[in-house]
Order: sequence, then structure tokens, then C-alpha cells
Amino acid sequence: MGISPLDTARSDHTSNLALHAPATHGMMRIDCEYDGEIITAAKPILGSMHRGAEKLFESRDYRQVIALANRHEWLSAYSGEVGVAQLVETALGIEVPDAAQWFRTLLLEYNRVTSHLAFLAGFPWQDEELIQNLRKSRELWVNHYRVYTGSRMHPMLTRIGGLTHAPSAEWLEQVQHLCFDTAQIVLETNWLSLISEFESVGVLTKAQAVEGAVSGPVARASGHAIDLRETASGLKYSELESFAVVLQASGDVSARMLQLVDEMTISLAMISELNEPCTFHFADEVNVLLPKVVRVPEGSYEHSIETPLGIASWFLVSRNDKLPYRLKLRPASLHTVLALSNVLPGSNKKDFEAVVASMPFIAGDADR
Repeated sequence: MGISPLDTARSDHTSNLALHAPATHGMMRIDCEYDGEIITAAKPILGSMHRGAEKLFESRDYRQVIALANRHEWLSAYSGEVGVAQLVETALGIEVPDAAQWFRTLLLEYNRVTSHLAFLAGFPWQDEELIQNLRKSRELWVNHYRVYTGSRMHPMLTRIGGLTHAPSAEWLEQVQHLCFDTAQIVLETNWLSLISEFESVGVLTKAQAVEGAVSGPVARASGHAIDLRETASGLKYSELESFAVVLQASGDVSARMLQLVDEMTISLAMISELNEPCTFHFADEVNVLLPKVVRVPEGSYEHSIETPLGIASWFLVSRNDKLPYRLKLRPASLHTVLALSNVLPGSNKKDFEAVVASMPFIAGDADR
């Protein structure tokens, strides 16, 4: 993470975020101006790892696009798969099997837990034991994920019309144990005590979040109650008693970290509730029969999905071909990165790492 103070002479410095902070995945520079030890202005600079994903989408058929869509926000790759699949399913009027809807909902929340654990473990806590416990817990989740998907990061489970295959009953049973173990870490940690020093640091107001089109946990930590899971179609959130949209009010570093904790706690409860219907459906059909070549009727289509980092929106222009004519992505991380221009000014240089680490984003997602 580059930080460049602009004073009488320009110099570049590398800010050492926590060892495993997801914000260090990829490269991003932040141009900062200082007045003594206080940051007075900050400008994120993107483009260092631009990979041209949107042009690559246009040279792949719709099945192949899924393989690319799960790579931009790599801590929650499954969200990308589902977002594209639902876009095409809606355009074609495909009814996804009920069992697949249950499993998709479970896996989306599973990804939310692993993603939030990564950002919690990547914060510069003073409690090294907590960091290790969070990292170990995430490793258990990711390893169990690999048992089902065959991959730690890129599951490729989603198919247009459903899933490749359902998990086993034994796999689902083990998920319950993971929920219990992670919930114990959450309940046994005095988060308020650990985060109290960051109150009123790196504030993003609700008005700034709305104006900047910020979404996800960062927006909700500023009191902006925006969560697409409330109205999601083709998923089972509306049937879950444990689903809730939680909010913080202060919009500072402490609020954003507590927001991640609260959201992960809700996700653990949802996964536990989802376990029973998923176990009931694990032997049911999870896919539909598609033609050899999938063509989307000519027209424009849009679909948005709530990822662990916020709203990812897909916009498709089709000319009735097997390839998308245009397929654009509004990534969840982009507006979080741009919001650094609001949260860093006024902060002390010593708090730079904590402020950035409290803003969950993936550089490759923003710089797709």
C-alpha cells in the first residue's frame, strides 16, 4: 500500500499493513497530503493491476464467463458466479430448482463468513492471540470449502440454472461444528475494549456513504440501511428467521470492525438455520437441462447482488449471440476505495493502517 506525502518535496513510502490484511492483495497507491502528523487530503490511485476483465467477458460464452466472474473479488468468488448466473437466468426465464436456491444461499453466507474472518484477522489488533484464532478459524472454513468444491478460492460450483452438484449430508453436518467454534471466538472476545481507541477515527458519515454510492458493511456501519438480500430473488433469505440487517451509527473505524463482527454473527446463525433444509434437499435435482449453445435474446439486462463487500452490479448488452456483446461490472470494492478520500483526511499518520484495514476492499475487484 503506497502512501505519498506531498509537501515541499515528494517522497514515496510503503505502509506496512497487518501481515495478512486483504487490502495488501494487489497494488494500490494513495496520494496523501500532510500537515504535520495529520492527513489533510487523500486520493486513491488505481490502474496498477488493471486486468481488462470486462473485455475478456466479451470473448467468452456465457458458461465460460462464470469462470472469469469468480476471480475479481477473490475472497468471495462464489458471489461473482451467482451474480452472472442469475443475470443470464433472468434473461432466459430459467427457473432454478428449489434445492439449488437453498444451497446457493448457504454458500453465499459461507463465503461471507470466510471473507469477514479475513478482514477481521487483517486488522492491526493488539491481541496477537485473537489474530491467530481468527486465522485458524478461517483456515478450517476454507479447508472444508475445498472438500466440497475442490478449490480454496475459485469454487466453480455455479452453473446457469443451478449447481454442478450438491454437498453431502456429512459435509453439511461438519458446517454446524464450524459455526459453533467460530461463534465461540466471537462471544469470548471483548470487541468493545479492543476497538475503543479507534472511536471517532476515520469517520464516514451516512451522507457521504449515500453520496459516494458506498454499500456493504462500510455503508451499514455509517447507518445506511442498504442490503440487497432483503429483496433478493432466486435465494431463500426471505424464509429465514435469523436473517437481519444490522447497523452501526458512528461510521468510524470501531463501527466498521464491529459491523463485520455483527454481520458474521448473523451469517453463522443463518448457516445453522439453512443446514436443515439443505440436508433435506441434498439428494434433489440441483440443475436444469440447457441447450448446447446458450444465447441471450437481444436487449439490455441488469442484475445486482449483495456480496460480502457490498453491491456488485452486472450490465449486459446482448445481440442474440452466444457471446455477450458488452458485459460490464460495477464492483463492490470500487466505491469503498474511493471513499478513502473521505475517511483518511483528519486522521493521524499513525492511524493510517487501521483506517485502511477497516475499509473492506480487494484492489483487484476495484481495478478489474
